[in-house]
Amino acid sequence: MKIKLLIVALLPLLLLGCDMNDLFDEGDTRKTYDGPDQVAFFPLQQEANLASGAASVEIQLISSQANTSNRSVSFSTAGTAQAGVHYNLITSSPATISSGALTVDVEIQLIEGSLEAGQSVVLEMTLESGDGAEVAPNLSNARVIIAG
Repeated sequence: MKIKLLIVALLPLLLLGCDMNDLFDEGDTRKTYDGPDQVAFFPLQQEANLASGAASVEIQLISSQANTSNRSVSFSTAGTAQAGVHYNLITSSPATISSGALTVDVEIQLIEGSLEAGQSVVLEMTLESGDGAEVAPNLSNARVIIAG
């Protein structure tokens, strides 16, 4: 019985001598990005109905430091969707991520009546370069499926 009491009394003292960070896994809560600056699209794929009139794709700056200057990001478009027929780009290439910001939206105007109900076309966007940032290889293409 005395040994059990001794163990119960000493156990809190043993825990006080430990660094609490060593006892509990913090997982990914304190990890930060420390690689080269990169630019990426988000989302990588989405569907936009012509009736909505608009869509947007975000270009993100992935960086370990604050963005202290304007950054130009070039992109191109392709796919079965035709500019001037199915859509108009409100934000042209190169888009600018403003100083202090980490994103810029590529705004797309959808042209109502350009597709019949049930039809769809695809607008494919590809990041080509970023001012002072690499293009993230697995996040460099976005697809907007435009549905009638």
